[in-house]
Amino acid sequence: SQIRNLDDLLHSRLKFGVHDTVFNKYYFSTATEPVRKAIYEKKVAPPGTVPRFMSMEEGVKKMRKGLFAFHMETGVGYKFVGKYFNEGEKCGLQEIQYLQVIDPWLAVRKHTPYKEMFKIGMKRIQEHGLQSRENWLLYEKRPKCSGRESNFVSVSMVDCYPALLILTYGTILSLMLLACEFLYLKRQ
Repeated sequence: SQIRNLDDLLHSRLKFGVHDTVFNKYYFSTATEPVRKAIYEKKVAPPGTVPRFMSMEEGVKKMRKGLFAFHMETGVGYKFVGKYFNEGEKCGLQEIQYLQVIDPWLAVRKHTPYKEMFKIGMKRIQEHGLQSRENWLLYEKRPKCSGRESNFVSVSMVDCYPALLILTYGTILSLMLLACEFLYLKRQ
């Protein structure tokens, strides 16, 4: 696919939908970066239309139909992708990071003696991979793409006609050669 970043997404012919949450409504409507703001104004909530916020199930179903980009939390969204998409369709999915949010930290009172201890503890959790491990266990993983070979295409006799023709001519030719060999051997 030619869509690799938000600018490509903005200038594509894909329609755009967003999972209907308070969080998403706030971040999309208050975007200040030019590309993100343009995506909201042109794709999500064009003037004179109802903003395209929808349930996750509805958005994933529209994605499956094609030419539709849907913003969702991947951890929950992959469950619906696994439910509604065929194996071959999962291979065509592509992700683009939209929100630039940082991991949450603890809020502590100013000048508390525990501030440094919390800071070191949170950094160690990040460094040792405990946060990543918990996210990996908690959220649904991206559905495995088992390849394009899982798509079956029915083939009719018309599609196989050239192969059947070659097989038939080959069989007739081999039977004729067999008959010639028998005749040759009987005459000797």
